[in-house]
Amino acid sequence: MTRVLVVGGGGYVGCVLTEELLAKGYSVRVLDRLFFGREALGSALDRIELVVEDLREIDESHLEDCGAVINLGGLSNDPTAEFSPKANEEMNTVGAIRVAEMARRAGAERLVFASTASIYDRGVGEEVQDVLQHEDAPVDPKAAYSTSKLAAERGILPLAGPAFAPVAFRMGTVFGFSPRMRYDLVVNAFVKDALSQGKLNVIYGGSMWRPLIDVKDVARAFVTALECDPAQIRGETFNLVGGNLRISEVALRT
Repeated sequence: MTRVLVVGGGGYVGCVLTEELLAKGYSVRVLDRLFFGREALGSALDRIELVVEDLREIDESHLEDCGAVINLGGLSNDPTAEFSPKANEEMNTVGAIRVAEMARRAGAERLVFASTASIYDRGVGEEVQDVLQHEDAPVDPKAAYSTSKLAAERGILPLAGPAFAPVAFRMGTVFGFSPRMRYDLVVNAFVKDALSQGKLNVIYGGSMWRPLIDVKDVARAFVTALECDPAQIRGETFNLVGGNLRISEVALRT
């Protein structure tokens, strides 16, 4: 049975992914500082090895006997990255690269890094068409969060070698239920507002595009990265997106 270290396994995506890994028969070690508490992990707490730690403090013992590492840790959106640029760089770039380097030294065969599709940053104007970007499309991150993720990619992917397969998943805007909900994500926010207020709050006219993906599909993609031929992912980037909608369209469909 492969042991998987999930950094950030107590977060929005992490809670869903942890359950998916357990259902697939993996042994799971979760490393998370549990800023929002451990309750979201629910019944999984009895079935995982939990390490309460900041990813900036990870050491070799946390990776012992792990065949794969999934890094979901760090700051997760633009506001938090802008609020604390130092923490953003420490966790999302320096810390992420360090986790990958330690994973390779510890003998892990795979490292899956959660990056972001916002590194393409196509803007909001009418001239911006409904185009889902290919992985080879030019990147132009403007915000601290997306800039830190691209810098991490550029430090992680060159670590690829015959015995180590790192991959970066550029995730779109995730939506759907998780035991550790996030309401800063557009679909989740709209559903919350519709249920609690009976109305939706659409900002900036709703002209911004959002490449959406269900959190369950994200979890399945990460598991697939553990089970596919490592040659298919070694040193690669993949976009994790479904539909591409303007926020105004999301509001109309909510």
